[in-house]
Amino acid sequence: MSKLPEFPIEGGCACGHVRYTLSAPPALVYTCHCAECQVLSASAFSTNGPVRKDALTVTRGELRSWVRVAKLSGNKIPQHVCPKCGVRVFTEPPGGGPQVTLRLGTLDDTSWIYPGGAIWMAEAQPWVCLPEGMLSYPDQPADFRPMAMAWRAAMELD
Repeated sequence: MSKLPEFPIEGGCACGHVRYTLSAPPALVYTCHCAECQVLSASAFSTNGPVRKDALTVTRGELRSWVRVAKLSGNKIPQHVCPKCGVRVFTEPPGGGPQVTLRLGTLDDTSWIYPGGAIWMAEAQPWVCLPEGMLSYPDQPADFRPMAMAWRAAMELD
């Protein structure tokens, strides 16, 4: 399918105010098709990768943060965006943790990105078609490990 690039890799926002370095690969890659991600990405879905906080370093500019309250769960989800162009670079899980969810479209090179699955397909645009055999979930899965294993297999990491 695809092959991981050599890390570290770089990315940033649309206007170039914010730049970052990612020193390690994500734990997995997946797409989210929920209505909220459609609005936040101004697209049909967002492409996401959970990464270790210590692997993500902002090298230029500063991010502005705001807290989104998820419609269904009520979870408070910190969003980190460029204060100039508004591009969402990453989010934190509710309550914090060792990982953040990087918006992979902000990477300089996205050619290697291949999702291990798709979530919130019940809210997906009707024209979205997934590759045959790709894992998909109607809403938020309780366990992301099957998608992580599928992604690792697609990337030939195991």
